[in-house]
Amino acid sequence: MHGNGLEVAHNGVRGDNVVEVNERWSVSHNITNRTREAVIMSVRSLIGIGLCAIISLLGSQAALAQVAPPTPAPSVQERLEALEKKSDAPSLWKTLGFKASGFLDVAYTQNFNNPNTNLNQLHIFDTNANGFMPHLAQLMLERPADGAGDGMDRAGFRARLNFGSDARVTRARTNFQPGTSNNELDFQELYAEYILPVGNGLKIQAGKINTLIGYEVINSFENPNFSRSFMFGLGQAFTTTGVRMSYTFNPVVTASIGVINGWDNIDDNNKGKSFEWLLALTPHEKIGVSFYGSYGAEQSNSQGAAAFTTQADPTAKRTVAGSIISLKPTDKDTIILEPYYANEGNASTVKGAKNARWNGFAGYLIHDFTDQWSARFRGEIFEDAGGARTCTGGVNFAGGANTCVGSPTGGAAGLGGIPQTLWENTFTMQYKPFPSLITRTEFRYDKSDKNVFLYGSRPANNQETLSFQVIYLF
Repeated sequence: MHGNGLEVAHNGVRGDNVVEVNERWSVSHNITNRTREAVIMSVRSLIGIGLCAIISLLGSQAALAQVAPPTPAPSVQERLEALEKKSDAPSLWKTLGFKASGFLDVAYTQNFNNPNTNLNQLHIFDTNANGFMPHLAQLMLERPADGAGDGMDRAGFRARLNFGSDARVTRARTNFQPGTSNNELDFQELYAEYILPVGNGLKIQAGKINTLIGYEVINSFENPNFSRSFMFGLGQAFTTTGVRMSYTFNPVVTASIGVINGWDNIDDNNKGKSFEWLLALTPHEKIGVSFYGSYGAEQSNSQGAAAFTTQADPTAKRTVAGSIISLKPTDKDTIILEPYYANEGNASTVKGAKNARWNGFAGYLIHDFTDQWSARFRGEIFEDAGGARTCTGGVNFAGGANTCVGSPTGGAAGLGGIPQTLWENTFTMQYKPFPSLITRTEFRYDKSDKNVFLYGSRPANNQETLSFQVIYLF
């Protein structure tokens, strides 16, 4: 019994411990299971919430992408309002039709006579001998009038500003104040225009405009050759200031007429007006004929009460008439012929109080080998019978334009010319590696029936020059 009691007692103790251990294990096991389940549930909840957030975000963006309407194109009025806020200037520039362009013109001229004045005699723009010249940097802002439009579309303007040595020449023609002839800044053109809705459209221009007279113009690249002819440089207007009306009757006939201050006069120098006109005919696509001219008082008022002197008679009239005949015998060849005549009262420097006459004839031949290569030839004869147009320049006036043997070294030009007959032949080779880049090589031979050129320091009757020119358009 004693043994059994001990065993029972022992078993009783073991049983209690076993129950307690079992209960503890059970509780611990239940807590562990619940903790694991809670952790698993938490992880699943976080994953679910994250997936829902991602799906919600993607869905909202897709919804926005589907619902958002396209931005409408701005109207003209909206563009104007935006410009006022300084946030859409390019749009207004395009909307209003503004155009900006220009070019740079640089050249070198070698004079084989090596004149001691370092000037090419009787030349106008290409005056520097044996040296480089920054001829022109031109900026042009314009809005061409559109006759097919309405309202403001019919209005336009042009402002063409010149910088460089060529501006000295054009400025001298339009500003006669002493000491200003060498300023290298000049407005070549500055005008407004409007096309009236009359018939095919009547264009009215007011301001300073390139002249209707002659074939050549101020800008070298717009002419067949680098240098300008005697006829243009010495005997024709560059610009006119006034009002001009132009009308195209049909594809064959166009006419222009203007009332102006006079040749190259911004300010009216004699309180009189001149008239200019142009009649352009195109009877065939390969033939063009233009007739041009002007008439009016061009000389300045006489100073004080003294009698009118030569070239200072505001009552004297200048009459000019000429023609431009353009022929295109082949697709690669163009021929231009220009006969010209001018006569002015009380303008002769050799016959006193007599009429001065100057006239000429120029012919041009242009042959295009390719779009890049072309050859140009100009032949010309120019007669200054009254000595009113040639050798009237000064060495220090307008860059030395229109000088001859014995030209004054200072002061104003126009102290008296030399009656003479001039000839010139000009050969020009042009190469355009790109549409915006023009290069030219030119040889020119000048001759006179008087010794008006300089060979070193000696008078001579001829002059030879070789020029190289580069023009960049933008």
